[in-house]
Amino acid sequence: MTTFTCISCHVAFKEPNVQREHYKTDWHRYNLKRKVVDLPPVTAEVFQQRVLEQRAHADQQEASKSVTPYCNYCKKKFGSEKSHENHLLSKKHQENVLNGLKYVSVKPETAEDTVVMDEANDDDSDEWEDDDEAIPVTSCLFCNHKSDTIESSLKHMSFQHSFFIPDFEFVIDMEGMLAYLGERVGQGHICMWCGHLGRQFPSAEAVQKHMLDKGHCKMFHEGEVLLEYSDFYDYSSSYPEGGDANEEVEANVINDSGFELVLPSGSTIGHRSLNRYYRQKLNPNPRPVPTRAAIQHGNYFKALGWTTSTKEIVEKKVRDITFMRKLFLKNQLGVSVKANKLQKHFRRQVDI
Repeated sequence: MTTFTCISCHVAFKEPNVQREHYKTDWHRYNLKRKVVDLPPVTAEVFQQRVLEQRAHADQQEASKSVTPYCNYCKKKFGSEKSHENHLLSKKHQENVLNGLKYVSVKPETAEDTVVMDEANDDDSDEWEDDDEAIPVTSCLFCNHKSDTIESSLKHMSFQHSFFIPDFEFVIDMEGMLAYLGERVGQGHICMWCGHLGRQFPSAEAVQKHMLDKGHCKMFHEGEVLLEYSDFYDYSSSYPEGGDANEEVEANVINDSGFELVLPSGSTIGHRSLNRYYRQKLNPNPRPVPTRAAIQHGNYFKALGWTTSTKEIVEKKVRDITFMRKLFLKNQLGVSVKANKLQKHFRRQVDI
């Protein structure tokens, strides 16, 4: 007698028609998916039990949706419990509570009668908390790992995700950079490597999964993106003889303006009436001095195996940043000039 079997479900059939009907069932499809991930098949009784549990869970969620959070103080309905909780913390709600109105926390309604209020149009929407929060500087940018210090967090990201900060020797604000990256990933949902292309993800978990799956656990630090991170870097130590990249060499000449005399050697002789100002010794172009903690951080990053860019690459980045800053200031000046042309008619500046 011929026996027809199903290898995925470990069952046998006497007739081929029954076997073909079995291939169309959800039980067979479920076991096929388990077979792909190297899991053993389940029996028909276990499968039916899981289906009933899933339906009960879905019914429970549907029942919870039919209860609409409602605030009787402010006469407002909310689409979710989270928005309702944020509303309870708002100043507008607390003011209405002080007025002595009767408050009902939750008002049951049917799904058809529910009117979801647009939080963006509420008067107190600016006082509500944002669901998306920036990733703290002591937390990993790619997973849920939390550390006690910034150094231990960077060590985790370096060992587990091969992440490193480009040109770390020129970083002057490591904590500020990590805070900015945390806002970029946690609130902006933007990848640190391909985010400059304009792609944005729906949640922080989605962008973290993208960076892990695509190998984008690294910073894109080239081209126009250099200007975005320029506040956290200082490349002045790479300039020749510590000078400025845009510094123009001028001949030292004696310039007598009445109060100040500049000698050819570069020394400045001032009038005695300006003595109180010369004593201040202000630096017109202050540069951040690396602290002992910053030096220790640099040595720590070197111990992790981080390497910096070559001298040629650093000089190229300095030129790119300088060019983009000039272009930005030029465009900003153009916008300001165009704004002055918005006044089409004559207007007296001084009413006298």
